[in-house]
Amino acid sequence: EYLLHILGVMQRVDRAGAARLGGGAPFASLFDFSLEERYEVDGMAAYKTATGQLTLSLEIPLDMARNKDELAAYEAESALKRQKLDDGADPTTAAADDPVVPNVPFEACLAKFGAPEVIDSFRGRSGAQKTVRFKTFPRYLVVNMRRYYADGWTMKKLAVQVHVPETLDLTALRSTGPSDGETLLPEADEATAAQPAAAGPVPNEDIVAQLIAMGFSENGSKRAALATGNASAETAMEWVFSHLEDADFNDPIPPPNAEPAAPAAADPEKIAMLVGMSFSEEHARGALAATDGNLERAADWLFSHMDDLDSAVAQALGGSAAPSGGAAAAASDSPPNDGSGQYDLLGFVSHMGSNTGCGHYVAHIKKDGRWVLFNDRKVAVSETTPLDVGYIYVFKRRDE
Repeated sequence: EYLLHILGVMQRVDRAGAARLGGGAPFASLFDFSLEERYEVDGMAAYKTATGQLTLSLEIPLDMARNKDELAAYEAESALKRQKLDDGADPTTAAADDPVVPNVPFEACLAKFGAPEVIDSFRGRSGAQKTVRFKTFPRYLVVNMRRYYADGWTMKKLAVQVHVPETLDLTALRSTGPSDGETLLPEADEATAAQPAAAGPVPNEDIVAQLIAMGFSENGSKRAALATGNASAETAMEWVFSHLEDADFNDPIPPPNAEPAAPAAADPEKIAMLVGMSFSEEHARGALAATDGNLERAADWLFSHMDDLDSAVAQALGGSAAPSGGAAAAASDSPPNDGSGQYDLLGFVSHMGSNTGCGHYVAHIKKDGRWVLFNDRKVAVSETTPLDVGYIYVFKRRDE
């Protein structure tokens, strides 16, 4: 989440007219990519494009560990030693061996990302399969290995090794679009005609249940799930911690078809504070209108709508959604950011510790063919680079 915040801040600076990176391309285009979602059901297919992606988040399938026999033997030995301790054995004679953790191939993580996923319903039809492919490849690809999970109130880390290669070829994961002779699913057919009109986004029940189990209100949990696009319980929990003080946190969610209240006159002092953050007065008014005049939420709203801020502000103020000139026009005039699916690893961030509440983050960056460790003020050549324990990896596209 913090990485996405940093990208949003840098994008705002870019939109404000700062020097552009990458030969004149807007900053966001350096990381931005699109995914193609293919849905197959009843012998027909449908395609959707998910734009504005900034990170490739990969699940780590522990069941694909290649050292399962070692893990089983270690668990059995550990259980035996625990039993001896319970029976009063000398702790020095029952000391645990060095831990054995799952060793999952990086290829298994990519395979998990590209594997078909069965979804409950698509356009009123059950038993649909969804697959995801790259529609464009960004110049810089940020890969997030999903090592963290929620355990009650604590974010914990998976003890697992995933050896990420220094070169990456994702060509096989590029989308090809509809094939010749493929039958496309109609946008609206008899199956969907009988369905009632969609009532808007619905909070994920599992995410809401997990947040309620942590002690948050039902309304607040639903707001968190919707605000984070039903991404995950972890993401929703982080949103909760940032918005617990919101005046409407525990209020019922208004119906999607409810008439929006007319925006009240914006507080000049709040407008001045947002303008001081390099936003225009119109942007400040739109953000305050969209957040019921809450200054902190307005700032968050501005950062979260940087991809098309002019359009979002126009909608918030009740005007047209068409983007105006300036940065938005410059972005639309830029050539699409796409190239080969081959990448070289530039650097990665790793975490030492059992959860996000303790430990330490360090970075490894490749310079002049050598890996260099950046540990606060300490900078040194890395003798044994831990490519298998990283959290965030940054790759650069290898264009022909």
